[in-house]
Amino acid sequence: MAFYDTWPKIDPVIVLVVLCLIVLVDRIWEMILTKRQQFVCLNAIMVPEELRGIIPPEIYHRARIYELHKTELQLWKYLIDLIITLCELILGFYPFLWKLSTMTLQSITSQEFWITLIFVFYLTIYICIRFLPVVLYDKCLLELRYGMSTRFPWYCYCGVGALAILVSQLVLLPLAAAIVFSVKLIGYYFFLWFWLFWAVFTLLLVFFLPYCCIPCIGRQVVLPEGTALYTEVKRVCDMVGFPMKRVFIIKTRTMQTSNAYFYGSCCLKRIVIFDTLLLNKGKEPNEIHPYEVGRGLTNMQVAGVVCHELGHWKHGHFYKATIIMKIHFFFTMGLFGLFFHSPQLYMAVGFASGVMPIIVGFIIVLRFAMTPYLTLANVLMLWNLRRFEYAADKFAHRLGYSIQLRMALVKIYADHMSFPVYDQCYARWHHTHPTILQRLAYQQKLDAKAMNT
Repeated sequence: MAFYDTWPKIDPVIVLVVLCLIVLVDRIWEMILTKRQQFVCLNAIMVPEELRGIIPPEIYHRARIYELHKTELQLWKYLIDLIITLCELILGFYPFLWKLSTMTLQSITSQEFWITLIFVFYLTIYICIRFLPVVLYDKCLLELRYGMSTRFPWYCYCGVGALAILVSQLVLLPLAAAIVFSVKLIGYYFFLWFWLFWAVFTLLLVFFLPYCCIPCIGRQVVLPEGTALYTEVKRVCDMVGFPMKRVFIIKTRTMQTSNAYFYGSCCLKRIVIFDTLLLNKGKEPNEIHPYEVGRGLTNMQVAGVVCHELGHWKHGHFYKATIIMKIHFFFTMGLFGLFFHSPQLYMAVGFASGVMPIIVGFIIVLRFAMTPYLTLANVLMLWNLRRFEYAADKFAHRLGYSIQLRMALVKIYADHMSFPVYDQCYARWHHTHPTILQRLAYQQKLDAKAMNT
């Protein structure tokens, strides 16, 4: 008997009303945030003063048009999702689909494991059909309104949909089978074992990331000695005692994103620099594609970015983020187990008393019941990640690399042009990093503070 079995029994109708209110509040709030961003985008006609001379007006205009298209499409997505989701809850979609899956196999088997596989198959087909109103709205209205030119014949979209269904089966069917098998094998407290497995897996990932994941991106080598870049990076690493043998370059294959990051701890710590961050990828102009010529940073600017990554190391951001994520996942799994074993939740969405399919439990708990907690946790973690970025920027400023970092941020932005103006509330809710304008303003604030002291 679960410890909450002695709680007062809640009417499933009340639980259903609560689930509908959760969906309603969540989608309406997302629509409000998106609408705020749309208003900001509509009013941001001119290139921001901080980026004038960097962004050509015609490119800024294209980025603004793309952002307007994206926000309007998001509004439509949230509205359609709100209507369909409420219909699914009120009309008993999940019991209907489960019953259909059971009837499909009734002459063969009644085991939950096999019914789950048919349920997932039907669900993926339904999800593809569910997106049709959004696709039609985008292709038949928005692309014409905003002058988009990426139009394809109707049969191409049908082919993409069929391919999506096929690929999803290759991923979701084994995953669903593993979930059902694990829950039945482990038993009542499976969610705690899930947490333990995830905790151990993420720790092992730190060890195996350079050998399993990085090769998919490119070849990783220690930053070679004797180069001008090595000299500049060594200068900043020596300031804080970071070993140069832990600074690596990734020779990317097809990636175009400019990036550098720090991860790990103790003997596993490393700073990784993508070759796309280097000027002309660290090669001669005739060795790269014409569109890559001129992209990337100078050696001093790369050193400024390395200073930022050293800030993450000195402030222990890797440790802090790891601990926070494990605590968050522990609470997530605890709440998940609480809701997963509650029969009122299954009865609220339309199942008969005593019918509690495992895979449906995963869906309704993660998609509906835990939305308030997951939303709050996500906002707090995004705030913390942005705080880490500001702290790393401040560290680079303290080492005297404020100008280099500022120039690097602007150059990276110019190489990967996107719309730079965001509503503050929208950015707080969605962004892991401060926007380019916020980071430049923060550097100016640090400069002003340093001059006054």
